[in-house]
Amino acid sequence: MASYGNTQLPEHPKAQNVFILGIVGIFVGICAPIAWYLGAQAQKEIAANPGQWNPAGNLKTGTLLGKIFTILYIVGIVLYIIFIVLIVGLAATQQ
Repeated sequence: MASYGNTQLPEHPKAQNVFILGIVGIFVGICAPIAWYLGAQAQKEIAANPGQWNPAGNLKTGTLLGKIFTILYIVGIVLYIIFIVLIVGLAATQQ
């Protein structure tokens, strides 16, 4: 936790949810963009109220996991579509 003076700042109320969604997003694709979105919203709230919540910790980790796995899932879907188009194209030329 970040500290200012002798006091430690609490985590944002959404931090635990973002962290859990980020981890679940590794296995369940729809959870990753939700973690990214909720994490970005919480980070905006933290920036609007500096010194109220800790900007690091579970919130930062969950948001990062959400970003990484959202991008990986999008790349995977695009590659899958390209693969299917190539297979269909090759099958059409074989006939």
